[in-house]
Amino acid sequence: MIERIHLMDDKHLLDQARAWQSADPDPVTRDALGALIDAAEAAEAKRDTHTLGHTLKQLRACFEAPLEFGTAGLRGLAGPGPANMNALLVQRVTAVMVDVLRAEVPDAGQRGVVIGYDARHGSKALAEAAAAVIKAAGVTVHVFDDYAPTPLVAFAALDLDAAAAIVLTASHNPPEYLGYKLYWSDGVQIVPPIDHRIAEALKALPLSTQIPAEEIPDTHTSDSPDVIQDTHIHGEALKARYLEAILAGAPAAPAAAAPTPSEGQAPSETPTKIVYTAMHGVAGELALRALKALNADTHSIEVHTIEAQAQPDGDFPTVRFPNPEEPGAIDLALEKAKAIGADLVLANDPDGDRVAVAIPQPNGEWLTLMGDQTGLLLADFLLAEATSAEATSETPTSPSQTPTISPDRLFVLNTVVSSRLLARIAEAYGVGHEQTLTGFKWLWHRALQREARGERFVFAYEDAIGFCPLRAVHDKDGIATIVALVRLIRDTHSKGDTLYDRLQALYLRYGLSITQQVSVSLSGAGATERMQTQLDDLRSNPPRALAGLTLTALHDYAAAERRRPDGQVIEPIPLPTTNLIQLDLADPDTSATYHVSVRPSGTEPKLKLYLEYLGPSGTQDTGAAKLEEIADELMRSFS
Repeated sequence: MIERIHLMDDKHLLDQARAWQSADPDPVTRDALGALIDAAEAAEAKRDTHTLGHTLKQLRACFEAPLEFGTAGLRGLAGPGPANMNALLVQRVTAVMVDVLRAEVPDAGQRGVVIGYDARHGSKALAEAAAAVIKAAGVTVHVFDDYAPTPLVAFAALDLDAAAAIVLTASHNPPEYLGYKLYWSDGVQIVPPIDHRIAEALKALPLSTQIPAEEIPDTHTSDSPDVIQDTHIHGEALKARYLEAILAGAPAAPAAAAPTPSEGQAPSETPTKIVYTAMHGVAGELALRALKALNADTHSIEVHTIEAQAQPDGDFPTVRFPNPEEPGAIDLALEKAKAIGADLVLANDPDGDRVAVAIPQPNGEWLTLMGDQTGLLLADFLLAEATSAEATSETPTSPSQTPTISPDRLFVLNTVVSSRLLARIAEAYGVGHEQTLTGFKWLWHRALQREARGERFVFAYEDAIGFCPLRAVHDKDGIATIVALVRLIRDTHSKGDTLYDRLQALYLRYGLSITQQVSVSLSGAGATERMQTQLDDLRSNPPRALAGLTLTALHDYAAAERRRPDGQVIEPIPLPTTNLIQLDLADPDTSATYHVSVRPSGTEPKLKLYLEYLGPSGTQDTGAAKLEEIADELMRSFS
């Protein structure tokens, strides 16, 4: 448990609470805060110190520490006060965002702001609060006629040439969370200095400031026109354009007899069986429409859904934690897959920007792929397409297609905690590769910089099951990725192989990669300070050897430099600084290398360790066992 440092005395806390309550437009959170204020005042009058202390602690939780605008937006528990997600906080951050937007984007008023929301309880109300502030500021508002998955909002930002876009979502967090995610005029989540400017303006905004808000029309009525008083309402036409974009370049299933199947195997003529779940989220409609379109002419796929998880439901009743990466989250899909003998399981997260993948193994057991495994399979497939001998046109046939140009002008990206095997794959195809800081805001920020100098984006991914296989969405897109995965499995089956075969062949061709993630939680007084001290010690005194491996380099992202074990600087790291340390380790007996990334959690006293074995093809057991040794030694050193 993190100890709170009480920066406000009780009187100031109560004054702040009264001021916030007075400004809060939402009767639910306003009444909840009022009840705490009344309880504190009553306890003070009765000199009931026990009740007063308990109530003041609850009040402090609403105000200390305020949610900070970062990581492209806000995310927190629903509740009153600036430390929680609520309508007043959204009004305030939207008001300062509009000021910054107008200063940075001269035609922002005409281009407008896109606003979407997911199915979480409270997301729609927060979207309406944001829209009302934007409209009152004289900026055009683009809203949806219903829920909108995050990739659709990101697509709309580009498709409508909007100045910004907001999506009210907490993605895969538990039901009690709400969030606010912001894209800028380039369709990318905001990065410094824009996020810092908004954060500082929010801190400086007096609570007494009156924020104008203008009610927006009901977007759910069937007879609503497309435009009402500078409010543009988008529905089917925008969805159709999005589907067209993600399906562009997705040809019919390849002829099964054309390629040569693996020895002893015959090309499959039966439909590929896919189990899909929307995880109670908002991606299901568009994902199933995309799958239906892929199947329209060939009937080469057979889609089975998990009906208990098909409808948007902010309670997420069938899962403990609505994150498809979490153990047990896709159990219903796996059960169905085993029962029907499926070839592939696909699971979107609740806002649709990520997708989990599971495949059958030769022994009949199912393997849930790590994000790196899915990313590497997709990268190899998409690069083979982009660099094929038939690809000669300089001009794409649709906005979503990668222009086919000289391979040395193509590039792929992943993040610094994702697999380094992508670099080997890119090198084999003669294309560029680069790693960025974690988060798709950094991946697409860098992608646009490279495109501005004449290069062309092919694919980007991060280890946390986020993938982008097209240029029409400047963010991860779990729906477009499903289209790419279906194309991948069609191509694989046309060769008489399975996705498991293809993954093993990838390792044989490029070398084996095994990745693992471990978290180390610290507890007790001063846990956060101890965590930082241990990170600083690792920076200044890295181990010369770990689990029998030799340290060859330390990457210090806080100092933005790579160093040898003796501390001598090798080269600068050309990325923004962040609190991350990486260790490169070598096996003296083989050509294998091991890599460890250590960074703190942004929300709790926890260290996150990302480990990778990278070497020639071989059995996974050797590399996996050594990763366990490395993790154990590091965990013992952190306490």
